[in-house]
Amino acid sequence: MAVYKLFPTQDATLYSAYPTMNTGLDAILEASNRIDLNGTPDVARYLIQFDTSEIQDIINNKISGDSYAVYLKNFIAEAQGINQNTKLEVRATAQAWNNGNGYTL
Repeated sequence: MAVYKLFPTQDATLYSAYPTMNTGLDAILEASNRIDLNGTPDVARYLIQFDTSEIQDIINNKISGDSYAVYLKNFIAEAQGINQNTKLEVRATAQAWNNGNGYTL
């Protein structure tokens, strides 16, 4: 069985507490759901984009047969408050977006 690794063409972390901040130059993408000291929700989500033509090339030219498996692997750099039932949901975006252009401090 062959393994094909695809890397994102762009990424960004979006923060509900900072709606104009779009970080994508950080080495780490962030997913979190916290309450800050004032009781305000502070949610971080990230977007990743892959090259569609690269995906289509693998499906059309490199995979034989109708059966294949696709996985998105995420690795934890730092974990706090995660339990065994924590899930990461993957969804398509509704519109185009730009690669992150900043860093968090």
